[in-house]
Amino acid sequence: MLISFIRTILLYIVVIGAMRLLGKRQIGELEPSELAITILISELAAIPMQDSAQPLATGLVPIVVLLALGLLTSVVTVASPFLRRVIFGKPSIIIENGRLNQREIRRLRLNVDEIAEELRLKDVTNIQTVKFGIIETNGRLSIILNDGDAPLTRRDMNITVNSPSPLPYTIIANGRLIHDNAKKIGLQKEKIKAELRKRNIDRMADVFYMSCDTGGNIRVIRNE
Repeated sequence: MLISFIRTILLYIVVIGAMRLLGKRQIGELEPSELAITILISELAAIPMQDSAQPLATGLVPIVVLLALGLLTSVVTVASPFLRRVIFGKPSIIIENGRLNQREIRRLRLNVDEIAEELRLKDVTNIQTVKFGIIETNGRLSIILNDGDAPLTRRDMNITVNSPSPLPYTIIANGRLIHDNAKKIGLQKEKIKAELRKRNIDRMADVFYMSCDTGGNIRVIRNE
């Protein structure tokens, strides 16, 4: 039992490390090769976890090989646009100037209901407002609206922004001080305590959330 427990922890650490090396992406943003590697790694890790008679190397060696292949693929596709197109494919335009490209839609084996659903998720109810609809290599639909249908920006309305939006940092979360963020924002521990005392809070443990942005604005939420 203890051996199985230790093997499970070790494999968990290896899989997490492999995912970190492959990069931060959500499942819906993975390229086909990345998704294949992710699925295979999870399957390979399960073999020695389920059967303690299997040597640990049975799962570790293939995981390392797959990880090396994934990293090699990333390097090769960056260096060679041709290989990137071969491995990942290329974006496909399925909507152009408000018209569906039926030939491309059939080639991708999409149906109109799927396209309509994706448009609704992007708050597009009229296909004629779409200048370009592009299926990216990860399967996501990107939308570029006509100039006259795109949302207004401050620049369109000639509104001058005097200063950039301040960036908030979490200083305390669940009663624990996040030292790195406090250091980045220039908040000393005594200053933090003083801000809490202003709000009749004596201990950091009584704080559910505290943030401070680059403009010096502080927000505190007390534990309930």
